[in-house]
Amino acid sequence: MFLENMSQSFLTKNSYYLAKNYQKLPKMIKKSLKTTKNSKKTKLNYYVFLCLFLIYTVCNSQSNSEKLNPTKIVLMGNSITEHWQTYSPLFFEENSFLVNKGVSGQTSVEMLSRFQEDVIKQSPKAVYILAGINDIAQNSGYISIDDISKNIIKMGLLAQKNNIKVVICSVLPVTEIIWNEKIKNANQKVIELNQKLISSSKKNNFIYLDFYSKMKDELSLLTYDGLHPNKRGYKKMSAIIKKSIEEIMNNFN
Repeated sequence: MFLENMSQSFLTKNSYYLAKNYQKLPKMIKKSLKTTKNSKKTKLNYYVFLCLFLIYTVCNSQSNSEKLNPTKIVLMGNSITEHWQTYSPLFFEENSFLVNKGVSGQTSVEMLSRFQEDVIKQSPKAVYILAGINDIAQNSGYISIDDISKNIIKMGLLAQKNNIKVVICSVLPVTEIIWNEKIKNANQKVIELNQKLISSSKKNNFIYLDFYSKMKDELSLLTYDGLHPNKRGYKKMSAIIKKSIEEIMNNFN
């Protein structure tokens, strides 16, 4: 009686869905439904098969979901990463496996302190680390370019130790640090840091993703303040990272 009531309720509420997905039934269940649906003697079997169909569709739905989202990739960063999702919501909707872990204003030291919680515990297949500009801006006081690089590489090594693919992103080009005008030659410092990141990435078998060279010639068009990307800037960044993600995903498959 319980099976009958449950099946009748399910059939009533989901008749359209059943009809639409009928072709997906395994051949054995489909054949049994054809031969039993009008038979009083095998009425119980009919309800059992309806229950099986319910289980089948749920499992099939979960399987398809896993195929659509086969992995998880974390974007670790500062305001540039955090605001990416605001300026390019469609990009994140289309790539729902991306986990945005950007926090505005943070330096490499602060990012390193939350790396375990925000990246390692997420168990992603890969992490993109975009950090350094707030260190150059001295948000937490002076820090050498060498130490900035070391903090970023420490994050990469921690991820690598946990079998997470590491992508070190170049620091974006900058015309000036608008919130700290005392910082001179900011872009030269960015270039110096990027050179260290390139060298360290090669040494540690990390992937290096170069945003800098692809954005430096159009900086005035791609940012709203000489540093932070505008909508056009994020569109360009999305195209760059999308190609990188596709290459990584192909290696996972």
